[in-house]
Amino acid sequence: MSMSSFKFGQGSYRRLGGSLVFFLLLMISASASAQGYFGTVSGVLTDSSGAVISGAKITLVDQNKGFRFSTTSDSGGRYSYRSVAPGVYTVTAEMSGFEKIERTNITVNVGENPTADLKLRVAGSTQTVEVHSQDEHLHVEDATTGVVINRKFINDLPLVDRYVMDLTALTPGVTEADDQCGTNCTGTNFVSNGSRNATADILMDGASVTNYEPNGGVTQATYTPSPEAVDEFRVEQSNFSAEYGFSGGSVVNMVTRSGTNNFHGSAYDFIRNTLTDANNWFNNQSGIPLPPVHRNNFGGTIGGPIIRNKTVFFFDYDGTRQSSAGTYQAGVPTDAERTNGDFGEVCTAQGGTFDGTGMCSVVAGQLWDPYTGVYVSNGQGAGAVRNAFIPFNNIGAYTSPGSPNLNGTPYQLGAGPGNLIDPVAMRLMQLFPEPSANMASPTIYDNWIGSGASSYPNDQYDIKIDQRFSQKNLLSARYSHEWNSAVGFNCFGNFADPCAGGPNQGSAHVFTLNDTHTISPTLLLTGTLGFTRGAERISAYNGAGGVTDPLSKLGFPAYLNSNGFMGVPSMFIDQSTYYSAGYTSIGGD
Repeated sequence: MSMSSFKFGQGSYRRLGGSLVFFLLLMISASASAQGYFGTVSGVLTDSSGAVISGAKITLVDQNKGFRFSTTSDSGGRYSYRSVAPGVYTVTAEMSGFEKIERTNITVNVGENPTADLKLRVAGSTQTVEVHSQDEHLHVEDATTGVVINRKFINDLPLVDRYVMDLTALTPGVTEADDQCGTNCTGTNFVSNGSRNATADILMDGASVTNYEPNGGVTQATYTPSPEAVDEFRVEQSNFSAEYGFSGGSVVNMVTRSGTNNFHGSAYDFIRNTLTDANNWFNNQSGIPLPPVHRNNFGGTIGGPIIRNKTVFFFDYDGTRQSSAGTYQAGVPTDAERTNGDFGEVCTAQGGTFDGTGMCSVVAGQLWDPYTGVYVSNGQGAGAVRNAFIPFNNIGAYTSPGSPNLNGTPYQLGAGPGNLIDPVAMRLMQLFPEPSANMASPTIYDNWIGSGASSYPNDQYDIKIDQRFSQKNLLSARYSHEWNSAVGFNCFGNFADPCAGGPNQGSAHVFTLNDTHTISPTLLLTGTLGFTRGAERISAYNGAGGVTDPLSKLGFPAYLNSNGFMGVPSMFIDQSTYYSAGYTSIGGD
């Protein structure tokens, strides 16, 4: 036996991933195994005495597509069909002097090799013996271990989020990994028989749809089909055949659905909405209503013949309209702070009081003029030495002398009260929401609460065509496309919002081509070509309110626009003390 397997062109990027896969399997003997997701159907013909029957005509028929293939039994009574696509088949044996025998419902699962031995009886009269039975489930052709998740499981078992990869947990030895992997290992974050998580490879119709995440070295699925598009998949856990090799743990070998000789279709709509959801306890406490939350997964399938017994197609569309609720808390400026620059509440919040000169009795509650400090670099007192406090922490009423080192430069402070207040900072202060009126036990560090929903629309489709050109050539092609977006809740309601983190857009394109060609009774060529590309665009600026140049609107220097990113810089306000509604206190570029 000669066997080769190749995979090349692997590449992945932070925001754009692509992988080109081509592996060619050349089988030179009748005992060679199948490639990728294909299986085999084989058996031995004997008569009632147990003697083998050679030269019998053996016909294999796909019961759904009508594809028909013929061969003859060899001198040992053996027959074998290689590179058989998953499906349900009928095997018929005919030999002069014997009754015709037909065995139906031989199931070829992904990557499996069922046997169908036939026993012919001497003909007393012209008749056909039909054997209605399943194939033998003891697979002796290989030593691969794993479990097949068939169409019945996929269709009947409840899937809360309609995510087909959750069914990998039905395989013995598979457990979920709880390591905060997040979106960087989509579909592969499970442990199989102790192997490292997030290292599995996912094949769709024989071609890989996984890519390497560059930072963590983990695999992630570029595209995940709808459950309605999946016929079955097999989680292969050990003793992989030679065509596998892109996995450190397991291989999820998935086959998508094909059309049949009859038209079939379906439509579905799975709905969850606010009516069945409970509000957040903190929202109830502060009198904030439950934001509108829903999940609507809808779509349909259709498949059938283009040319009966020759060309069939299958198409499915799947759409999701989903929103998720979030509760956000933050420390936002009070009216005195945002209007007058009066931060006297900082002293009170630290448990202090002001003396007659306006100095806070607690050091942590006092604001100082940064222009009058010096830095001592030697001795036990090394560090900043501040010598001018701001009376009553009222920046708006205080006049700073600035730094004598800046005299005669454009960077020296202007004269007059409030000269420590930066104009950009004052504008940003107005973009924080007002403190919540009904919030329970507010402090200046946590005085605002809000809730809202983020939306995540997703659309995808698959189209697959199976073509039987001749007895010797069978072609299958599939194209899949997905596009999605994420629109986070704008908790501040403006272009400097720290909560939304977007909007973001994503897409995926997957193309797979399988060709099986019988060159001779002892030479079979199977080729699989796969291409997958995933892209994600992450925006740091939401453009709320029609603001096209936020930096200019806020008064930032024009040179900040030179990087090409139209967004408000990320700003953090003592996050060890102040609550932040998002990752930042305000801004997000």
